[in-house]
Amino acid sequence: MKKISSLLIAILIFNTQLFGQEIENSSIEEIIVTSQKRANAIAAQDLPVSVTAISEQLIIDSESLDLTDIGRMVPNATLHPSATFAGTPNFLIRGIGVSGTTRSLDPTVGIIVDGVYLGFPVGANLDMFDRESIEILRGPQGTLLGRNVTGGAIVVRTKRPTGEFGAKVDVTVGDYSRRDLSLSVEGPISDTVSAKIAVMSRERDGYWKDNNGGSMVPTVGAIARGYDETGQGESGTKPDVDLTIIRPMLLIQPSENLDITFIGEFLSDKSGTANSRNFVNNDALRRTQLFGYTPPEDRYEINHNLMGGNDLEIDTFIGEFNLQTDSGILTGIASYRELTYDSSTDFDGSPITLFHFPNNHEEQEQQTFELRYAGSYSENIDYVLGVSYFEQEMFVGERRDFGVADIAGVTELSHDSIGIFAELDYLINDKTKITLGARWTEESKDVIFNAIGSCEKDFSSCSGPSSGLMRSGTYDDTTPKIAVTHSLNEDVNIYASYTQGFRSGSFDARARTIDSFLNSQPGPEEVTSIELGLKSTFNDGKVLFNVALFQADYDDIQKLALEECDVNIDTCPSGRIQRLINAAKATIEGIEIETKLSVTDQFSIEGSLGYTDAGFDEFLGFDADGVRGYDPVTDPIAAAALKFERVPELTYNIMANYFQPLANGAELDFRISYSYTDDFYNNALMTEAIKTDSYGLLDASVSYTFAQSGLKLTVFGKNITDEDYHDFALDNVLTSLTWGGVPDTYGLRLTYSFD
Repeated sequence: MKKISSLLIAILIFNTQLFGQEIENSSIEEIIVTSQKRANAIAAQDLPVSVTAISEQLIIDSESLDLTDIGRMVPNATLHPSATFAGTPNFLIRGIGVSGTTRSLDPTVGIIVDGVYLGFPVGANLDMFDRESIEILRGPQGTLLGRNVTGGAIVVRTKRPTGEFGAKVDVTVGDYSRRDLSLSVEGPISDTVSAKIAVMSRERDGYWKDNNGGSMVPTVGAIARGYDETGQGESGTKPDVDLTIIRPMLLIQPSENLDITFIGEFLSDKSGTANSRNFVNNDALRRTQLFGYTPPEDRYEINHNLMGGNDLEIDTFIGEFNLQTDSGILTGIASYRELTYDSSTDFDGSPITLFHFPNNHEEQEQQTFELRYAGSYSENIDYVLGVSYFEQEMFVGERRDFGVADIAGVTELSHDSIGIFAELDYLINDKTKITLGARWTEESKDVIFNAIGSCEKDFSSCSGPSSGLMRSGTYDDTTPKIAVTHSLNEDVNIYASYTQGFRSGSFDARARTIDSFLNSQPGPEEVTSIELGLKSTFNDGKVLFNVALFQADYDDIQKLALEECDVNIDTCPSGRIQRLINAAKATIEGIEIETKLSVTDQFSIEGSLGYTDAGFDEFLGFDADGVRGYDPVTDPIAAAALKFERVPELTYNIMANYFQPLANGAELDFRISYSYTDDFYNNALMTEAIKTDSYGLLDASVSYTFAQSGLKLTVFGKNITDEDYHDFALDNVLTSLTWGGVPDTYGLRLTYSFD
């Protein structure tokens, strides 16, 4: 807590001083949110919910490319990409998330795009092209937003047709051969029909040079595993970018009370594989070094003997209607999403074949439907009620090449979920409002498991219901919500809320043994969160200051742990075996502060701070005491002292904007931002060698908007101090690795819009 005490005091003193004086400036723009699904517009400041709303303009000004960039502006949100798969997130909010890429494990941070929940993680680290708004809701959202959002939800809305003619061209060039081009055109087709099409192409070389750096003095073991004998294997850069999105839309308005929108999206992502960077672990030499490999000293140089690649194709179709009635709005949203993904990657990050993922193949189809009615019963009651349905099928073929063994396995999963939800706002008097809500959810899952090593390398022998082991599960829960909001005056609200969320039971699609799979079927996790908050504006809306305090009880956490089993020389020689079970309980506490200040009409500052204390109360079956072998006395005590992996205690950011009108009618805009992430551990054992040290990223830009024109030119730099950091790290007997991080980058952006 010492890290944040001085920052908190400074923020509080700064804002207290501002509250007592008048500032000659413009008011802060009121942000309207859509995630609450009400008939009437709701401002973020009036909600008893911790939400950060990111506008289209902020997305553009911050040069945000994906949700990872957005996460740096949000307190207690760690929106990092997966280590190994393109466009795949490992998102955590308030300490709750999934660290890994096992497809059978549901995410805990729900991603909802244009009303559609994304059930498959690949491709879910969304590009920010042509987005209208992003809302990041923190804490369980168990009523309106549905399944598995125990950590929080990210609600994304794409820009819709306006019914008016308009066009926009955006061109960006930068270092690492970056070339981005986007174009959108919209206009009326008839009195009742309008259309829009948006197209984007993004290309860039990778930041890491895969040019066979380092040195190799092969031992017998390396030779047996087929190392790159010449030291001149494939070369290139990782992870390069090759992304195309085509998004047509149609808006039909047959009457004043009815609108129908159709959205299609066709995504092709052939970006490169991850930049796994081997490093020398001085605590314990790993097999990469024992086999004679010394990695290069340059942090942006790597040496892989498998260049690999990705080929991701996603087709999405969404239909939405809104029918205005005398007392509310009836809304229906239906969608279909189809995905295929082929990938190959050098996981071990060395010129030796220790651990490769060659020629993986995955498919997913999902369908969703939601029907809801939002209305008012009287001047004092607003409500929303509805039903939602989600269905998906996935095929995951995973191949592992260890040099001395090249094996494959397949998991197939069928999954459906139905939810019935309602939420009501009752205005007790002109100052106090109570919110009551609940959601009943039932989920069914059927999984077919073919263990790694039981399939042909092309997966042809492992497909269909008769190919492997079958397991099924049905899970249901009712998650309530209650909140009280009280207005101290028209500018200051305080609130208290109690919410629950659940994450359904699961399977371990990467179980190492048949016994482990058959007994790895944990039940649901449940999160109960209590939150106290203040939302305020001062000085005629020129200063915004919000604070939230929260505590979450996290029960039945699904973790890999040792479980007792019958002693068997083949399946369980030690009497304990690793299984995915409900192994842990935890308490998570924290604070979030968000503030905005319009200093003058031309100068504004905004920022946020988040602190999360996430530790286990209980973690059974985990070998944590540093002595090999599980001790039922010492290990649970040691495990209970562990911190959550990939969860920094402190995150904060600050952004400043200044614009200067010029005599010729043009305008200059200056922007600078800084985001800080505290150090965090990358595994449950809190291994120091792979800890991510704290880091801060400094970005800046200068824009020139031409007079009486839709033309704007921006020069920008990101991570301009060239901070050295990584998003994830791994340590095992084979290798020690880091992934992620971005060097200093610079670019030039030209935007032209007209209507």
